[in-house]
Amino acid sequence: MTLVDPLEVEDQYGNPSPAADYGPGAPRRDVRGYMQPHTSTEPAETGRQPKITRWRLFTYLPVGAREQVEWRGRTFRVDGDPEMWEPAFGRTRFWVRLTEVEG
Repeated sequence: MTLVDPLEVEDQYGNPSPAADYGPGAPRRDVRGYMQPHTSTEPAETGRQPKITRWRLFTYLPVGAREQVEWRGRTFRVDGDPEMWEPAFGRTRFWVRLTEVEG
């Protein structure tokens, strides 16, 4: 899987708070991890048929709250702050909630 760290770019109005650009120029890094499906919902909205899927990512490398995850042709946004688990023995692990919206 690939983590995409967004570039901060000026938005179309020149506002001081930068927009996040996840395009081809954004830094990417390949990581190993375990993807686990969590839930899926299809909320009713007028004129729209969205499908919201939630996943979990478990990895040994830290993941930023603004990063995206690209995996098997799909793109996921990090939902909330990543969690860190430091066991008494063994390596530190990271647990990340992910969201994918289609439609």
